[in-house]
Amino acid sequence: MGAKHPQDLINKLRANKNEFIIACRYLIKMGIVKRPGDAIRYIEEKNLTVEEIFKEYIESQQRKNDITEEQ
Repeated sequence: MGAKHPQDLINKLRANKNEFIIACRYLIKMGIVKRPGDAIRYIEEKNLTVEEIFKEYIESQQRKNDITEEQ
């Protein structure tokens, strides 16, 4: 893995620390990863940005809302 410390990845992504933490939580909530460390490695491996994670989370929440409204 490239980043030796989460702060290195935050700096590499030019992200805000709070937004980065929220993005990692979103990956866990979506069931993509199980632990925060896995989220960091996932972001690094997939070269994701915080904005991409936010966008995917919002879309997944909208899909869930659409499904519940149909029922």
